Amino acid sequence: MIVGIGLQTYYSIQHVQAAAYLTRRAAKIEADLTDETSPEAVALKAYVSSALFSSVAFLEALANEIYADAIRPEGGHLSELEERDRAMIAGLGEAEPVQKASILSKYDLLLRAAGKSPLPTDRDPHQATATIIRLRNEIVHYKASFFDVGTEGMVRPGSFYQGKLPQQIKGKFEPRKSARGISGDAWLGYGLAQWSVTSAIAYADAVFSTLGVNPYYDHVRSRLGTTENSSDA
Repeated sequence: MIVGIGLQTYYSIQHVQAAAYLTRRAAKIEADLTDETSPEAVALKAYVSSALFSSVAFLEALANEIYADAIRPEGGHLSELEERDRAMIAGLGEAEPVQKASILSKYDLLLRAAGKSPLPTDRDPHQATATIIRLRNEIVHYKASFFDVGTEGMVRPGSFYQGKLPQQIKGKFEPRKSARGISGDAWLGYGLAQWSVTSAIAYADAVFSTLGVNPYYDHVRSRLGTTENSSDA
């Protein structure tokens, strides 16, 4: 008799732990940073942007994992849901348009499939999450004018400060402490990293609460601190 085994990985858990770790590293560097031209300033921005990327990657991976669980005969982590709801989610997950849908659309669709209302789009955590996704996309698909800054008429179209993003992040977090004078990326600091991680987790928590399912990452929540003195800092 041939016996086989199969192991399934929930890599969203790695992404969210990475995002928290990178944020803690950013906190430590920014607290001591005084020179914007130093190697430490480069390291800070690397940690911050990576925390942003990992926060969004966490949400994208998690959505795909939820759809994949619904396909499993026993429902995986979705076993608490009614079989009909799992079947609806599974059917959607196998549809190509859903596979190619935006991250937040995937969550809206799976909640509807489970007979639940999508998260409200006119408030956090949806609005905050939509903003961090937009920031991630702008940096990953960077255009030359994005970090331009200057007086009226001297900045190329498409800069960060010409769009809605400044208003969307206003008051959400503190700018980089070492940024001085005119800076096109003063917002790229520890505050952004922390906001990205906490917003992504808050969104995922809200989705699981709506579904009535325990979050996949609950067992590592103690490792998701975002301050310098958090665990594993």
